[in-house]
Amino acid sequence: MNALIYSPSFVGHRQIYVFVLTDILQKSGYNVYVAGNFSEKLSSSFYIDKLKSDNRIIRVDTVEYESHGLKINLDEFIHLQQLYNIDQTVFAEADNHIKLFNSQLFSGSKKFLGKTSGIFLRPYHFYQKNEFINELRYIKRLNLTWRTDARFFHEVLNKLFKPLDTSFYLDEYFVSKHKKTVGLPDVFQEYAEKMLIQKTSDQEIWISRLEEFKSKNSSRFMLLYFGTSQQRRGYDLLLKTAVEHNACFVHCGLRSNMNDYNFKIDDLRNILEKENRLFETNEYLTDPHIIEYFFKSFSHIILPYNNFYGSSGVMLQALSYNIPVMVPDMGIIGYRVKKHNLGYTYRTDSFEQSFLSF
Repeated sequence: MNALIYSPSFVGHRQIYVFVLTDILQKSGYNVYVAGNFSEKLSSSFYIDKLKSDNRIIRVDTVEYESHGLKINLDEFIHLQQLYNIDQTVFAEADNHIKLFNSQLFSGSKKFLGKTSGIFLRPYHFYQKNEFINELRYIKRLNLTWRTDARFFHEVLNKLFKPLDTSFYLDEYFVSKHKKTVGLPDVFQEYAEKMLIQKTSDQEIWISRLEEFKSKNSSRFMLLYFGTSQQRRGYDLLLKTAVEHNACFVHCGLRSNMNDYNFKIDDLRNILEKENRLFETNEYLTDPHIIEYFFKSFSHIILPYNNFYGSSGVMLQALSYNIPVMVPDMGIIGYRVKKHNLGYTYRTDSFEQSFLSF
């Protein structure tokens, strides 16, 4: 049996999803083909490098297709399946391929080969309620956009026509409100770390460095940002908060200037650095022991996501160590924290006040 994991992009957690899916399918007895853009530049390629070193995996580069595979058409995709005699296909980020799925509806006998499933990471439409006028505008525009519109796909087409055999969602609240949908627990990061339990001696140095930093700043409030710096996850907002409240900023992960930040991060970092209130690894840490130490060095984690309705791997990691979180009152992260009493939620227009009371 042959399985195809289709993921044109490996940015961020996508490579972790692919890594974990590969392991599951291999353990289920499949020969695994991974199709994606293997020449894509990544801030970290740790899990992709692991895949590349596994000679059991057949890599298929999607660079020849439009948008490096993001806009592959139905004929091209079926040909790809035929080429490798695929029995099971998994779309690692199905949100990107709604047009491809819908193209089967009016293609006669042209359908995907074998069993197909997709993991949907972003059913954000469910949380974005339109005003009456905007709702009318949406309906009017729908006749031009229905082939690619996520809301119409999830609420109508996927229900009635099932262009995929199985649709998985990393959003249990969405699943609870939609019959015949399948929830998939977002434990990819935890699964990956358990697969790769290994001590990395070169990274042990960060424990003593962080201990020394905390000792020197024992009277100060500590903010942790975990992962590659991103405006979407509030990296610049946490820097600004640290500067304005005489706090320390600890960044476990890689720096990135590839974001349009709301605040001048270089200026903020310089202020903190001059006052010895900045701690950065600027390294992708992979040793679960070191990662656990960083998380458990903090009594709580603040995650000021910007206009984000999806799941958070960092939040799930923090909760796995019994660390409460502070998150925006929106989307699945807000739902989880409120429903299960996992910390504190705030309105996006009241971050400052909420921070002071957390």
